[in-house]
Amino acid sequence: MEFESTWKNETVCYTLPPLINAENFGDEISIVEDVFSASLSLLNIQIFLIYVISNSLNKILKRFSIPSFVSQLLTGIILGPTFLRKNDFVKNQLFPRHSHEALDVVGMIGYFTFMFLSAVKMDVAMVIRSGKKVMTIGLASTIIPFAVGLLFQRQQIAEADDKLTVNSIVGITSIQSLTTFPVVSQVLEELKLTNSEIGRLALSSSLVSGLLGALIDLVGKAFSMHLEVAKRLRNLLVASLSIAVAVFVFRPAMVWVVKRTPQGGSVKAAYVFVTLAVATSYVILFDELRLAFIVGAFIFGLIVPPGPPFGSSLVETLETVPQALFFPVFVATTAMKADLTTVFGPFDNRGFFTALIYWSAIEKFIACLLLALPWMPLLDSVVLSLVLNSKGVVEASIHAYQRDTQMMGLQLYSLFLLSILVNATVIPVLVSILYEPSRRYAGYHSRNIFALRPVSELRVLACVHKPHHVASTMKLLDTLCRTEESAVALYVIHLLEQIGHATPIFITHQKQKKSESSDSSYSHDVVVAFDQYERNNMGCTSAQIFTSISHAKFMQEDVFTLALDKLTSIILVPFHRKWGIDGRIESEDNVLRALNYRILDTAPCSVGILYDRGSRKATAAIEVVPLDSETAPSESASCSICAIYLGGRDDREAISLAKRMANDPSVHLTILHLVSQQKLAAAAAGGEAVLDDEVVLNGVLREMSNFLNVQCLERVVRDGTETASLIAAVADQYDVFVVGRRWHVEVESPQTAGLADWSEFPELGVIGDLLASKDVRTRGSVLVVQQQRQRK
Repeated sequence: MEFESTWKNETVCYTLPPLINAENFGDEISIVEDVFSASLSLLNIQIFLIYVISNSLNKILKRFSIPSFVSQLLTGIILGPTFLRKNDFVKNQLFPRHSHEALDVVGMIGYFTFMFLSAVKMDVAMVIRSGKKVMTIGLASTIIPFAVGLLFQRQQIAEADDKLTVNSIVGITSIQSLTTFPVVSQVLEELKLTNSEIGRLALSSSLVSGLLGALIDLVGKAFSMHLEVAKRLRNLLVASLSIAVAVFVFRPAMVWVVKRTPQGGSVKAAYVFVTLAVATSYVILFDELRLAFIVGAFIFGLIVPPGPPFGSSLVETLETVPQALFFPVFVATTAMKADLTTVFGPFDNRGFFTALIYWSAIEKFIACLLLALPWMPLLDSVVLSLVLNSKGVVEASIHAYQRDTQMMGLQLYSLFLLSILVNATVIPVLVSILYEPSRRYAGYHSRNIFALRPVSELRVLACVHKPHHVASTMKLLDTLCRTEESAVALYVIHLLEQIGHATPIFITHQKQKKSESSDSSYSHDVVVAFDQYERNNMGCTSAQIFTSISHAKFMQEDVFTLALDKLTSIILVPFHRKWGIDGRIESEDNVLRALNYRILDTAPCSVGILYDRGSRKATAAIEVVPLDSETAPSESASCSICAIYLGGRDDREAISLAKRMANDPSVHLTILHLVSQQKLAAAAAGGEAVLDDEVVLNGVLREMSNFLNVQCLERVVRDGTETASLIAAVADQYDVFVVGRRWHVEVESPQTAGLADWSEFPELGVIGDLLASKDVRTRGSVLVVQQQRQRK
């Protein structure tokens, strides 16, 4: 049976009862007809096409810093009437009119999930804690462009002959003036700027602006309905009561669930499903009240406690299929409603609305720029203004709603969608060109141990991820000779992965001061441990503890910023592999390994990778050659250290650190100098080899000739095989090894010839990799040092 219905002024034919699945797959003649007539099969094909085309475009465009949203928009434009839907097969078989409703429903599920999770990831408490700068930029960057826009358009508003035109002008001006948090968050994440100073400021400002926009949208929708005043007030009252119930009933219930969840655990699935059911009910309620239904999901998402365990459980549940697969469908279907060819044809008020779009953007850019300049340099202010001008899925969805409700014609809708496409393409590209956070980490000044005076404060930034990193860091710090004249200023940053948060969090733990975060339990054990360590070493060690909660891809940004602010000479990072007491490998963290690589590549100071293969005291001693016949090494050393030296900047940095350790009489230092005949010949010609020998021989032997706890062993090796055998022989005889990474050596040295081909961990260098090998027996700590990559 065929049934005709009128939808959007078009006659659509339906078959009743509808065919859900293709039936005659055995019949080759009817297989194509069945697939395209069965609604479920057709829906799967449509989703598959959108997914494949959008991801293929994204693979190409992301190389130019163009976000995935643009790829999804282009997918809809390609499949829409602008291009492929002009073809009869695409229009009548692949995307027939009767299939649009099902595809729209799938897209709406994706959009609902996206907006709900965006709200869940928000930390509303940030608005309360926001400083003057954030509040000023967030509010004024919305209010000023809106007011100025209406002021310039007062003549058009006065000449408008109907209320619809007035509402259109006011509505479009408000949309162009808003900064929406989901869009800004998406742009910054695509550009990998979430943890940058500009990224944090943009996120906080857009959060303030977004909450203001949600309030304006809610009230505006209530009073723009074609209802009696009493019904409008009733709907607004019901919406307000529902918000109050969410804040005072559901929010405390969620907090109660969080308190009952064990630390590090996940919220029970039942609580997650109940939360999703209530969020869906808010969508239905706001839709029945003739308010923006998506505002219901957004408001309910705001009351969910962000971060673990509640917010992270919701994110893990919804970020896979509902958002990753269905959200591109929503963006594509939004673009499929436009026909960009109509933009270039004649239509009423095209010049006015084009001017409105671009003048609104210019007004907002200037407003943001003037607001940011008192606090930021000019270039950073320009970049911030560009980011806050970003348009994306939220603006596209509002215009799509206006198009569906006949508030906007096809030509005008296509014009606005084209402007969003241009904005979403140009702004990320400009930002990526103008702003590169790594530039400020360039080492134009010496920040390394080699450049320090022998008696001076050593500033160390220690990165901690897991509980066992605390003990290994403290054990290494104990080897540093700390006195009042050469104290250690320790800065500890506890790095936690951001799950269920859109805004990164940076917490400064200061004594006798309230933490900046309402949830100070993130790093409680770390704070207690290092506070106690500082008290135990009062006068020679000071400790400041920080917590950074951010996406794993951006953790290095907070590390670099803190290293620059505190002028540290070395960053200590833990190795990604953990060994047990019995020497077996317990776990590996590839996320941590990738982070270490990024820190090594761009760090503004020297870097040390620390790993601990055990905790026992060395029981044997290597054959010792005293510096002279009258001095002998101390036999009562509390810690035996071996610094392996081949030559180069990294090895010089390692020796400089080892010399500081040797200032402690209870520490026994052995310098194992591996040389080759080729190296000795090169030294005669000058160059870097001469400087290496000067540091080792003239420096250590001269400055430490009176130290009874220092020995220098010189061993001549022919190739990498002899080096590996020698290191394997002494690996179990020391508590701590200090070696250079030797990243800068372009020509392989004879001492390590052939070893790099078998290297498992390039980040450790050849010698560090040997000591980390499972074939080498050692239960001591190993510190692999890379000297600061200084730019000239």
